[in-house]
Amino acid sequence: MPDAATLRARIEQVTNVTTVPHVVQRVGALLDSQNTSAGEVAEEISKDQVLAAKVLKLVNSGFCGFRKPIATMTHAMVLLGFDVVRSLVLSASVFDLFSARASGLAGLWQHSLATARASALIAERRGEAKPEEFAVAGLLHDIGKVLIAEQLPAEAAAIRHQVESTGCLQVQAEKDVLGVTHGDVGMWLLRKWALPSKLVAPVAHHNNFHPSREFADRTAVVHLADILARAKGIGSGGDTGIPRLDPEAWALINLDWSDIDAVCRELDLQLSEELA
Repeated sequence: MPDAATLRARIEQVTNVTTVPHVVQRVGALLDSQNTSAGEVAEEISKDQVLAAKVLKLVNSGFCGFRKPIATMTHAMVLLGFDVVRSLVLSASVFDLFSARASGLAGLWQHSLATARASALIAERRGEAKPEEFAVAGLLHDIGKVLIAEQLPAEAAAIRHQVESTGCLQVQAEKDVLGVTHGDVGMWLLRKWALPSKLVAPVAHHNNFHPSREFADRTAVVHLADILARAKGIGSGGDTGIPRLDPEAWALINLDWSDIDAVCRELDLQLSEELA
C-alpha cells in the first residue's frame, strides 16, 4: 500500500500545465488577483471557445437552479461569482480530459451531475442563499475517483476488482487498497487549486460525515444528494450499493420526507426535460 504522502504528491501533479489546459492556469491566476473584474475573467475563458461552451452548458443544464438561459460568460460570472466559475472551469477540464481515457468511470459524469442538481434542490428547500455553491460541491464530490483512475491505474484496477468480487462500496475498497478515499484525493487536489473550504469540505467528507467539521451543513447536503442520485440509479458511482444516510447529517439538514419527495420529483422532471 503506498503511503499517503506519495499518493498526495502524485495526485497534485495534475496541476501541471501539460495536464490541465493553459487557459485554466491563466483563469486561476486572474481569479487570484484582487483587482480582476468579472469581465476580464469571462474574456479569458471565452478565448477557449470549447471550454467556454462546456462551462455555459453546465450552467444552463439546470444544476444551478437558474430558470432562464445564461448566454455569456460575463453573465455567468456576475450571477455565480468567482469561486463557482473557477470550480466549473476546473471540473469541466478534469472530467473531460480524464473520463474519456480512464477505465472504470462509465456513468460517473451523469452521477456527478445528478448529485449537483439534487444538492441545489435540497439547498433551495433549506432556504440557502446560494444553492449554486452547493451544486458545485455536488458536481465535484467524486472528482477523486477520476484522479485515482487516471493517476493510479494499478490501484484503481484493484479497487474495481474488490468492488466486483465482494459487492462492497467503492469507498471501502479505496480504504483497503489505498488507505485513503476518493474524498481525501479530491480534497488534496482542490486545496492545491486553492478552492475555498466551503467547496472543499463537502468533497472531502461526504462519505465520512461528522457534525463538528467545518461546513458540516454543506457536507450533509451533498451526502444526502449523493445517496438520492444513487438510489434513483442515475449514472454510476463505481458500485451498485447505496451508502447509509448518516442520522446526524439528516438531523442537520432539518427537512422532512415530504421535502425529499419534492426534491426527487423535481429531479425527475429536470432529467425528463433534458432527455425530451
